[in-house]
Amino acid sequence: MPPPTTGLEMIHGLVFSLLACTPESGTVGTEDVRIDHAKSKIESLLPRTCVQEQGILFSVWQDDRDGHQAIWFNMSADGGVTFLGSDTLLSLGEGDALNPAIACTGDHVYVAWEDKRDGELGYENIYVQWSDDRGRHWQKEDLSLDADPEGKTISLAPAVAAAGDGAWVVWSDSVNGAYDIYVSGTANGGEDWSEKPVRVDTDEAGVAYSGSPLIVGGDDGQVVVAWEDRRSGGTDIYANDSDDGGESFEGSDTRLDAGDEAGSHDSFLSGLARAGHNAYAVWADDRFGLNSDILLSYSHTGGNNWVEEPVRVESDAEGIADSINATVVAVEDRVFVAFQDNRAGGGYDILLRWSDDAGEAWAIEEEVRMETDDPGEAQSYFPHLAVDGDMWAVQWMDYRDDIKGVGFNDLYYNYTVDAGTTWQGSDVRINSTSLATSFANEASFYLRGGFVVTVWADGRTGSTDVFAAGREVGEESVWIEPEAATE
Repeated sequence: MPPPTTGLEMIHGLVFSLLACTPESGTVGTEDVRIDHAKSKIESLLPRTCVQEQGILFSVWQDDRDGHQAIWFNMSADGGVTFLGSDTLLSLGEGDALNPAIACTGDHVYVAWEDKRDGELGYENIYVQWSDDRGRHWQKEDLSLDADPEGKTISLAPAVAAAGDGAWVVWSDSVNGAYDIYVSGTANGGEDWSEKPVRVDTDEAGVAYSGSPLIVGGDDGQVVVAWEDRRSGGTDIYANDSDDGGESFEGSDTRLDAGDEAGSHDSFLSGLARAGHNAYAVWADDRFGLNSDILLSYSHTGGNNWVEEPVRVESDAEGIADSINATVVAVEDRVFVAFQDNRAGGGYDILLRWSDDAGEAWAIEEEVRMETDDPGEAQSYFPHLAVDGDMWAVQWMDYRDDIKGVGFNDLYYNYTVDAGTTWQGSDVRINSTSLATSFANEASFYLRGGFVVTVWADGRTGSTDVFAAGREVGEESVWIEPEAATE
């Protein structure tokens, strides 16, 4: 069936074609929908999601409903309004499975995680599962990628990228001593994976810590990896790229937080993006003093030949305020960076800046603040960006109604329909609980065809569950008593 081409027509067409092939459908609702089907008081943690080209959303998380932490999967074909009525177990070992990561492209979905099934020491290996039919069927056996069947070393922090028939998993591995960065990939939709992992960082193996890797890849076979690296003392940001689908990273890696002596300050990577031949990395950098600033580095050749010195994102004075937790999205030659910033005094606000020329200059003189309460009045954390043509949206965790200061928050977003010329006069609340009566964190955020989809971890039932909301852009949430947890 040829895919529909526009907005809600595409979404509603997909729900009938896909869910007809699945054994059980979920409950239809106009407000928040609980995704996981664990029993009461089971903690469902770290939800991670992806949306493929036709708008189908896939979600994974970890929970211990079977007596140990395991990786579970569910999906929605209608923009987060309905999910399947049962979850699929992806991690097939008896040891704890933790920290899932997911990527999707076309009909393929790839999920990687840390797994403690191997050996007697309880160390983590990296495992992967994949589906080639939009999550309806998965492999009968999951696959270990890090060639450590006895579990003698530790592998952590997997990240996944996928494009065309290719997929790549990157992680931090202690096989040589201190952690190094490794990649394993497939060029044929999971049928074959790398014979052995490929090391990405090019300093002496196992001498210095390399961790927190991020990865992007394209149909052209170019793969870019960025990570945090302590080879020079402090934490720097490095990147390396492969032009043969991740089979080799033969060139020297590149330090991105240049312009200052290596190791003289600390930089913490938070985002990596690629659009065509443009690649971008963003991080928080304390070179200007005790407060962190957000810096951006870019490459116009797909991930090599990075700009000599990074670009500072903020428009205020260097180091005068603390700016952290940046995220980056790239579309053609336009790059967006959102971050949290406390320049107003008091709490953090969410700010957005963008470039129309692939990072060389900023399109606006000053950042746009997303919240519509008073600047600095409340804490706002962890922005997420979504772009669909001239419609852009930014989502964040917001504590404006946490009057008692107990740590409860809500999720909000603001948006523009005219490519940033104007923004809404009031931001939109996502979660449909009473104001600030539970926590809502670990969110994912998507914008497609006039529809907003958010997935997050939520504490409204007394334990952590995975919830989703799919609504038309601008539609406000309404309080609805949550359904009882599935027994």
